[in-house]
Amino acid sequence: MSRRVRYYLTLSVLVLAIAAAASGQNIILKDGRKIAAKGLRRQGNVIMATVDRPGSEEVVGTKAMGEVGYSISQIAKIEFPKPAQLTTAPYLILEGKPGEALAQIEPVIRYYDNFLDAPGSWWAETALLKVEALVAMGNRKDAEPLIELVARTATDPETSLAVKVYVGSTLARRGDHAKAIELEDLVLAGATNPATLAAAAIFKGESHLALKQYDDAVLAFLQIPVFYPEQKLYVPPSLLGAGRAFFALEDFPRAREALNQIVASYGSTPQAKEAQTELARIARREKALADPAP
Repeated sequence: MSRRVRYYLTLSVLVLAIAAAASGQNIILKDGRKIAAKGLRRQGNVIMATVDRPGSEEVVGTKAMGEVGYSISQIAKIEFPKPAQLTTAPYLILEGKPGEALAQIEPVIRYYDNFLDAPGSWWAETALLKVEALVAMGNRKDAEPLIELVARTATDPETSLAVKVYVGSTLARRGDHAKAIELEDLVLAGATNPATLAAAAIFKGESHLALKQYDDAVLAFLQIPVFYPEQKLYVPPSLLGAGRAFFALEDFPRAREALNQIVASYGSTPQAKEAQTELARIARREKALADPAP
């Protein structure tokens, strides 16, 4: 990532954070009322909202404030501002800096821990982004309990499908690749979020690769550059998986094409180093085929 891009991303975090602080949070009640809150806190099953006191006079240029409690059961949705980290952290993961992404995400997770089950909370989306960072760091031990917690608490259908993507990856890590493929196919059939679909295709491809089902692996991996090229986080692993599958099929030109694309376009990612290793394997294999031992 260039310095200029990094500068604008940093600036966007500050701008969005200031905007979020200025906008407050609106509570939409099930009876249709909309409450403009200056701040929120959790007290058991009640959301305490800091609001302007009705009919209060202006005192030294400000209105008197008070707190009003609303039961979670009364609330249709809380309009929390979108955390800026949901925009910036994926770029850090793509750059091979999941530790920095995790440092950005942690404060958001801690804040939304208090509103985990509140409608409109960004907890599930942030938790799944934390899972991505942990998986990128190779830390599946800490990722799996978080996956299970999101699975238990998710109520939105799209979020539930996103969780299934990572449940499938956990099954694959444990060697149950057939069950993992079945679960990823369920996600691919029902999800609409491009990021969810791209992640499901990656994990499905990895399971096919492990089962030596190389043609199916290619078809899964190539869904990302063909159908979801805007999902930059998933393009390098998809090209790496496709390159490995093509290598196994001894389609060396296509394997080189996929791997060289990673090096040329995604040189700062962890997959670029792996692509170089795979390219060396191809060269050795081609040499062995061209010069068989006597």
